[in-house]
Amino acid sequence: MSSSVLQRLAQSLNGRSSGKAKDSDLLFSQIEESSVPSLNFYFMLAMATAIASFGLLSNSAPAIIGAMIVAPLMSPIIGFSFGSIMGKDRLTIQSATSIVTGVGFVIGIAFVCANLIGLRVVGSEILARTAPSTLDLLVALCSGAAAAFAHARIGIANSIAGVAIAVALVPPLSVVGIGLALGEDAVSAQAIALSDIHHQGDGYAMAGGAFLLFITNFLGIVAAAMLVFGLQGYGHWRKPFIVFSILLMSSFFVVDRLDRRLEIIFVEDTVKRLYVEAVKAKTGLVSDNHFILQVRGERDDGLLGVSVVMLGVRESLDDLDSSAETFRGLLSEQLGEPVSLRLKIIPIDIIDHEAMASKK
Repeated sequence: MSSSVLQRLAQSLNGRSSGKAKDSDLLFSQIEESSVPSLNFYFMLAMATAIASFGLLSNSAPAIIGAMIVAPLMSPIIGFSFGSIMGKDRLTIQSATSIVTGVGFVIGIAFVCANLIGLRVVGSEILARTAPSTLDLLVALCSGAAAAFAHARIGIANSIAGVAIAVALVPPLSVVGIGLALGEDAVSAQAIALSDIHHQGDGYAMAGGAFLLFITNFLGIVAAAMLVFGLQGYGHWRKPFIVFSILLMSSFFVVDRLDRRLEIIFVEDTVKRLYVEAVKAKTGLVSDNHFILQVRGERDDGLLGVSVVMLGVRESLDDLDSSAETFRGLLSEQLGEPVSLRLKIIPIDIIDHEAMASKK
């Protein structure tokens, strides 16, 4: 029973029994039309970039989502994947031209928008696109597979808009342009220099992190799309072997950077989880009068260092050295390696005041 179900699923995937997979000539013409570097492509890309740039500068998530839907950059990436798997050199070159010129176009427009507006404050929406991890690569792989499947099947083309929202292409490139425009003048939403609170440093480093996110998304989409097109019976694996080799070599550097960022995410998660558990257990190790603002982890010569910025009620800051050392030991035990811990505590005073209603 189970084997017959799997067999029907495989047949449905490559379209032999369902009849719902598009003819290769039809799919080729549709993908080629959407991958041409035309006036329509650049106009929609310009509008998407402007929407994304203004949304990023104003820290508006709805505007950024709208830019993802409008942006046509996914089409030439799918065209590049399909042209490679089919051995269609013209489509591959045409799509690559659209991608390369489109990338430069987006960065340039975002750079101009940032300079015209003159804002220098970097919000959470910008920072969220400057530190990609392996999780972003997994999103790109799933999105590329979904986009290729939706393009190749009749009746589910409407899913492509959702795929565009799932994987970010124009927003990270817009962050590259914004970061280059801000340079060393980037300021956090907390009115602190960006280099003082964020591991990406100034605007130039921020632009580098955002470009890494785009490269991650590009590699993930192309690799997954080529695989899905191949599984559905399109093309062959001889000509695209060079493309696969290039993607594989490129991914070594990208994946290493992404894995390091994912490790830091786990470290930050562990610190916050241990802190909450210690507060709930009322161990006296930490106080519920302390509040974590930021956790930052990084490696220096192989040693994992964790920096924590906290708010703390002034009266509860006694015996800080002992508590910090005990917490460092717990964190080291949890992570299974030596850890250095650096605390920055901002002392605060809590004033309770109650205004009583007067009796008439």
